[in-house]
Amino acid sequence: MRKNAMHHMTWKEIEEAFKKDPVVIVPLGSMEEHGPHSITGDFLASTEIAKKVAKETGALYTPTIPFGNSEYFRGYPGTISLSQQTVISVLEDICTSLTEHGITKIIFFNGHAGNGPAVDQVARKVRREKKVMVVSMDLWQMLSIEQKNEIYKEVKDPSGHGGEPLSSVMSHLFPEDMRMDLLPDTWEVKNKWEDFEIDNLAKTKLNNSKANLFLNMEEISKEGILGNPLNASSERGEKIISCIVEYGISLVKKTEKSEMLLKEKASVVK
Repeated sequence: MRKNAMHHMTWKEIEEAFKKDPVVIVPLGSMEEHGPHSITGDFLASTEIAKKVAKETGALYTPTIPFGNSEYFRGYPGTISLSQQTVISVLEDICTSLTEHGITKIIFFNGHAGNGPAVDQVARKVRREKKVMVVSMDLWQMLSIEQKNEIYKEVKDPSGHGGEPLSSVMSHLFPEDMRMDLLPDTWEVKNKWEDFEIDNLAKTKLNNSKANLFLNMEEISKEGILGNPLNASSERGEKIISCIVEYGISLVKKTEKSEMLLKEKASVVK
């Protein structure tokens, strides 16, 4: 039976698999609040998507990195936040461990927006120093407007932290752990902080433009909800996962045959 999870393989099996120069998926996530109703371990969803994509494509995948930079959620019990430098160091060490054994195709399946800056910095450093192109996909930003309209069928997009798509995704994957009974009928999302008009956790509206404003979640929403989870469902979660898996399969296939990756690899050999 073909194995895709590196943590279920022996080193001899991995050695043999590496000879085929496979794509290696590194799933990322976080351990943080997602409203009073949803579980804190969103990294579990990244694991499931990596597993499904690897099974369909033959790619390998590593264990999911469960913690990320979640500084703005530290006011909520259960949130475990790593410093940005720690995230960078972990990702860089993972890439080094893979590339020193000949891996030239690495994809991050990023399930937490706070990891984005670290992924960008590491990917650029690995390309510059190791001559290996690292690719990444931000899982919860992948749904197109058309897909959202089809899945939600709502006038107002329910996307946002503590709302969609993760509430439906977790309702599908871990229905026994979800606590929709803890979700209030209404919750306050503030649109002002002192004299600043809030756009999101990191932005304030400024005349016809925006400026950076570094707020914590509890300063905007005590419940930790910016989206709308009221209509979350397992059925929607299944559709969302299916869409994201299709994107993941496409990214793996493109990565496998990328001319740039082949050229980068050739430069290493020389």
